[in-house]
Amino acid sequence: MRFENLRVEKIVKVVKYHATMRTWDSDNKNEHIIGVHLDGEATHTFAHDEFVMRKNCIYFLNQKDAYHVEVNTEVQPEAFSFHFTTPVPIETNSFCIQLSDATKIISILQKAETAYKSGDEFSMLSLIYQLCAEFVRIREKIQSPHDRRAVVAKNYMDLHFQEKDCLEQAIIQSQVGERHFNNLFRNAFHITPNCYITGKKIEHAKTLLSIDGLHLSGISDACGFSDVYYFSKVFKKETGITPSKWRHMK
Repeated sequence: MRFENLRVEKIVKVVKYHATMRTWDSDNKNEHIIGVHLDGEATHTFAHDEFVMRKNCIYFLNQKDAYHVEVNTEVQPEAFSFHFTTPVPIETNSFCIQLSDATKIISILQKAETAYKSGDEFSMLSLIYQLCAEFVRIREKIQSPHDRRAVVAKNYMDLHFQEKDCLEQAIIQSQVGERHFNNLFRNAFHITPNCYITGKKIEHAKTLLSIDGLHLSGISDACGFSDVYYFSKVFKKETGITPSKWRHMK
């Protein structure tokens, strides 16, 4: 399930959170988090990405994604967020978007906080879908128009993601230096090049897993993974379940 097709199973809480530590790790979370950063600044470091969250930064933190937090300011960070679960894992990686004005997002969360305190589950559910729709609208707006060089690289990745030198060749296609390329691609599509390629591999793997008779080793090779063990590890990290379980569910 992608973020834009999100379906909520249970709203756990609506909360304003004021950090009391300067550094901490977040892993083995029981729920997804969507919200807005109200004050302070903190760097969130993931396995394949890094976010700097400041005032008016909206964010989605996927349950599957572990991260390390370092506070960058004397002011301890404060955030306002929904915590929720879904019936199936969300494939979209954690993301954040810096806004100049998050008044509309905060207004939705304030209404949700009131509904949460009164136990109004119907209103909370309506408001979280409203919030997610607003996030999708914002993401789509800032993703277009894209830098032509990033589009060229993305188009190459779409065709050659199974190849070992896909990233290197995509950088060459973009005619951008390697150090600048990562920022260029991320600014255009709000995902790192490595994460994008991994996502393409996983989506292709899902298609192949639906075909009877294909062995996992063959699917691993067809998707460009070095071996079936690494394929299974990455697939579970991205989807929350093993390739074998995915095949059984389908």
